[in-house]
Amino acid sequence: MTEQHVSKGGKAGFLGGSLISLFMSVSFNDVFETVFYAALGTIVSFVVSLAMKKLLRRFMKR
Repeated sequence: MTEQHVSKGGKAGFLGGSLISLFMSVSFNDVFETVFYAALGTIVSFVVSLAMKKLLRRFMKR
């Protein structure tokens, strides 16, 4: 077997082409939807944790 060496320029070209094809395949609506659902999940998680904390304090006092 022979070793094949790829120059730095070849690696950069491969990486650049891969990134451009990735950006072209993802639409703005998909990114916006993902950010929206991530923020919504964060808010819901925070509210549920606060509610659980209050419930636990209430039951621990009794």
